[in-house]
Amino acid sequence: MISFHNYSFRYASSSKFALRGINLKLFPREFVLVVGDSGSGKTTLLRSINGLVPHFYGGVYEGAVRMEGREVRKTPPKELLSVVSSVFQDPENQVLMSTVEKEIAFPLENLGLDEMAIERRVEEVLDLLGIYHLRGRKISTLSGGEKQKVAIASAIATYPRYLLLDEPTSQIDPNSAEELLSLLERLNDDLGMGIILVEHRMERTMHRADRLIVMKEGRIIGDGEPRMIASKIDLDSEGIGYPQITRIARKIGMKYLPLTVKEGRKTLEKILKDVNPQEDFSYGDILVDVRSLHFSYGQSRIIKNLNLRIRRGEILGLMGRNGAGKTTMAKLLSGLLRPSRGEVRIKGKRIITLGERERSKLVSMVFQNPNLHLFQDTIEEDILFSVEDGKEKKAEKIMKELGIWNLRKKSGKELSGGERMLAAIATIAVREPELLILDEPTRGLSFKYKLLLSKFLRNYARNRAVMLISHDVETVARTCNRVAILSRGRIIAEGNRREIMCSSLIYSTQLNKVVQGIENMKERKILLEEDLGVEL
Repeated sequence: MISFHNYSFRYASSSKFALRGINLKLFPREFVLVVGDSGSGKTTLLRSINGLVPHFYGGVYEGAVRMEGREVRKTPPKELLSVVSSVFQDPENQVLMSTVEKEIAFPLENLGLDEMAIERRVEEVLDLLGIYHLRGRKISTLSGGEKQKVAIASAIATYPRYLLLDEPTSQIDPNSAEELLSLLERLNDDLGMGIILVEHRMERTMHRADRLIVMKEGRIIGDGEPRMIASKIDLDSEGIGYPQITRIARKIGMKYLPLTVKEGRKTLEKILKDVNPQEDFSYGDILVDVRSLHFSYGQSRIIKNLNLRIRRGEILGLMGRNGAGKTTMAKLLSGLLRPSRGEVRIKGKRIITLGERERSKLVSMVFQNPNLHLFQDTIEEDILFSVEDGKEKKAEKIMKELGIWNLRKKSGKELSGGERMLAAIATIAVREPELLILDEPTRGLSFKYKLLLSKFLRNYARNRAVMLISHDVETVARTCNRVAILSRGRIIAEGNRREIMCSSLIYSTQLNKVVQGIENMKERKILLEEDLGVEL
């Protein structure tokens, strides 16, 4: 059992307690989902279990956390490794070795397993996660989502009694996310492995959990069976959100709250019958023109004869499985990589012929890892670092629109993962590039902040353009007006968001999946709660 006894913790760099007065018992064989707004203390709760707090992150420590009777603060982290494994929010901070196989074997070597046992476990987890083809790959050549899968494989390989995961699906495609969560259920059901999962994507996780813990400002404000907690606490008003179908049922006053697509189909069929949203978007002139683009890393061809146009006023959602070439394509558009053939023109100018200053005015990119954008003493200094004088008001406006104005005097190190991501977005958006590219910007963001980001991007794109690379189908549906799907370096589908997403088996919303299973409703292009007149 894991137990918290009147536990509070404050990081050394902060004046505010990240956790306050926590009393909690977590039992073996439970599947626990921990939710809360960005900055509510979820990650610190996990760090307090696995020993990173206080062994790695120092600060003020009150009360006690015990793991199987041993006080975590007094137990060396190496001794905890056989009991608990962790998957962090940033896989870049977790991966240590040069190749996939060595990374998975590394914690097993630390446990002192013999060579044959190590080889067997590496084989098993490679198969479990469907990444056998990555076995000999260098970590540096993997996409963000592929690194996430490797980090998960490394954590599972030790067969821990408890597995802690901090947003493990944030960088992987929808199909891989479902496979991973199904795997976690199997580990929980078949092996009795305790799962403690922090996630913002409620539609994927809420129905799988035995127990839902709701956090707010470092405290636990709800703990119990998920459907019961969802009926007692307004998760929307807490900034956490619901699965789409749960939200709709709650808004229209249903007592029974559906959590799955199948349950939603039974309870919502009648109210969907008369809904058939239509929309038209008007765009300006062609801003981005990509012609016959090719790119290879060594012998591996990543981008193959890619053609694309983006118009002013457009938000293009770029989706596709991990390793499809989405980030590489973004780097080609922003001039960070040089194509082997073809060209990228923005406002008629070939991007590779421009100097860095002129290029950044035309196109700039927010990377998956927000830490690459934050290096000053405060995020306000980061945001103002490379902008011209007189942009202070613009920076203030952006910070307020993204909900981080109250954090402006804090260092990026003091912020949660979601808050760091918003700060990173602000550092690029304040430059006002003609094309703003964001690579997995909802990583770490709670429902509240996703809504703020969607609104911000829609306003930003009125006179410019945005390319949003994301596996978050709801955010893409809510934000974008056009969608392209990339596969093996080629665009295999492109068009209006409703045409593309409503005809997809994978890249569609939970609500649309409900509609697709209702007789005579497959032609209805319903994606969002707003299509039903439900206000968020």
